[in-house]
Amino acid sequence: MRTLHLSVLIVACTSTFMLSACRIQSDSPDVIARKSARVNSSSTDHAFATASAGPEMAPAAVRPILDERAALGILNVINDFEIAAGQQALAKYVGGDVAEYAQMMIDQHTRSRTMTNALDPDGYTAEADAKREALKRELDALDSTAEDDYARTYISAMVKGHADALAALDATLIPSATRAEVKEHLTATRKRVARNLEEAKVLEAKHP
Repeated sequence: MRTLHLSVLIVACTSTFMLSACRIQSDSPDVIARKSARVNSSSTDHAFATASAGPEMAPAAVRPILDERAALGILNVINDFEIAAGQQALAKYVGGDVAEYAQMMIDQHTRSRTMTNALDPDGYTAEADAKREALKRELDALDSTAEDDYARTYISAMVKGHADALAALDATLIPSATRAEVKEHLTATRKRVARNLEEAKVLEAKHP
């Protein structure tokens, strides 16, 4: 009976040893290598993701929309238009508050042109030439207006012109400033343009 129990125990131990050997054998060198590769790959991916999220991924510096001198050149093209339109209005013998507005445009934009010239503008870029041509067409169209309609048409042109100038200052000219004195000049110009726009709107309401 003891011999039988001993035989059963030997068989059980032998079976356990064989199963363990099979498990060890199943993890062949290839399997072990693949497991190791997966672990290494996961560690590498985690390290790369951590490095990519690091502070060294700073955004690139924002470049000006236009060259600063080109932006100043466009401002002077606008100044020239406002001066010419005011002179044209006075030559058409507009009177009263419209004449006062036209003279104010001549005076203010002459001062603005002088201040802009001191900042070294470039008025002969492709952008300045395109703006100059567009404003010349508007000035020619205004000049061809019938006498009875001229004062009203001039004021409407001032509303449109100052609204366009305000949009250009906000979207292009001011963001292109790199020197502090240029940004200060353009910012002050924006305030005057906004005020002149409101004044033109008041006149437009008075001369429907």
